[in-house]
Amino acid sequence: MPDLGAHLSVHALSVATRLHTDYRPLDDFPAALLPRARRVAEAGGIPFEHLVVASPEDAEAEGPDVSALALAALGPPPDEQPLFLVRSGPPRDAKVAALAGLVHASGWRGEDIGVTHLDELGGALVFDLLSWAMPAAATALICDEPLFADARAGGAWFTAIGLRIHRGPGPLRVIACGEGPPPRTPAAHHITGRTASEPWLTLHTTLSHAPLPPDTRVLLHTRGPRRECWLTLQATPAGTLALPRQ
Repeated sequence: MPDLGAHLSVHALSVATRLHTDYRPLDDFPAALLPRARRVAEAGGIPFEHLVVASPEDAEAEGPDVSALALAALGPPPDEQPLFLVRSGPPRDAKVAALAGLVHASGWRGEDIGVTHLDELGGALVFDLLSWAMPAAATALICDEPLFADARAGGAWFTAIGLRIHRGPGPLRVIACGEGPPPRTPAAHHITGRTASEPWLTLHTTLSHAPLPPDTRVLLHTRGPRRECWLTLQATPAGTLALPRQ
């Protein structure tokens, strides 16, 4: 897509990670899952016999999930605003209303919107949605909970990115986003990843070590097993980006 024009800016970026180990053998799941499992194994270079699947049971028994941790790290907003929860895939337990539980536990004041099945595209294309759907401010959570993992690694990292976004100027301006290969426009930092959250996680680490000079452009590029997307950001002198972590 072209320049967003709506002039969105990121004022806070939080991250939360947790190693999830409750994975079970493929044999415990319906055969209908096998074609997808084979695609994931091939894309990730995982021997098929080592591929395991996240257990759908007891999704609430582990305490706060990474989305709740990323939201808590941001803290409550000063005014009522909508909450967007963007998940790469479906909730692990279809019987558990993850967004409703998150809203209740956090005491969120404002509308809540859930978006699922964006796979690797959620970390960038959420801004296409926000450009027309959000009022003056909003909070977005980008959540990756890998359904599959390599048994030899002992599990997979669950990751959530928290973003506090405003219309108007801010420390990190959103320039443009799109699906497909990124544009050839020069950027001082080109950060790549395979999941919706991975480029944001790397950006958080980078900015935690040193702030970006004003007018510095950053390209976040996600290239997953099936699709790719990109997001261009620009540092500005308008305030300081908050970088909490859980």
